[in-house]
Amino acid sequence: MYPYVRFAAGYWLGEKDFHRRGIPIPMGVFLPGLVVGGILGGRLDHLLVVQLLIRHEGVAAFGPGFFTSGYTYFGGLLGGFMAFVAVSRIYQVPLLKILDGSAIVSLCYGIGRIGCFLAGDGDYGRPTHLPWGLSFPHGLVPTTLHVHPLPLYETAYAFAIFFLLWPRGRTEVYSRPYGTILADVLLWTGICRFCTQWVSLNARIFAGLTEAQLVSIAFMLGAFLLKKHFKQMKVTDRSSHDSIKEMSPNVG
Repeated sequence: MYPYVRFAAGYWLGEKDFHRRGIPIPMGVFLPGLVVGGILGGRLDHLLVVQLLIRHEGVAAFGPGFFTSGYTYFGGLLGGFMAFVAVSRIYQVPLLKILDGSAIVSLCYGIGRIGCFLAGDGDYGRPTHLPWGLSFPHGLVPTTLHVHPLPLYETAYAFAIFFLLWPRGRTEVYSRPYGTILADVLLWTGICRFCTQWVSLNARIFAGLTEAQLVSIAFMLGAFLLKKHFKQMKVTDRSSHDSIKEMSPNVG
């Protein structure tokens, strides 16, 4: 059920967001491409990183069962990003302008994590004695231990990011430079995801960090680079404005 709720929410909010920000891309074209890109990216990342690098299981899953199981969040993001790039080129819309709608991705991610929590699919965290620790004796991956309800942590921060940043896309507020909302989505997603992964059961693949933490670092670096670029743009614009004022003849 939750994949359908996530799809419906993404379609409705995406259409509303594109309309208010003047993006002439039909959601009936954009969202299916995003979904297909996300599924392919998520599955390929699971095969290449989880099965090959971590589990050393080979590539048998490239057969008939390719779409049946095993997806990763960040692979889905990469595949979805490629769909963003393709649509941007086809409709001649600045890529950063489209990506400023990425707060919706946070909401859809949070909805998906609720489904993971209710299913008890093994995405829960490490054992804990904290009072909000939960067990999943009847989950898809059962455990009788009290563990961190990691999907709920991720739902909480994903919803918070959406509700904080969604208002910035309003017609009367949204303006250049494009990419400012994206930068904040990347920054806060990176920080939150990096922190919650310390209680995760995901394999550590480099320097004691999970794949999600490594990608979170890339998110934060991307956000800082965007913010630095916007700051330099402001300095350049201010210098140009001052130069024009100095060159203007005095009146009176």
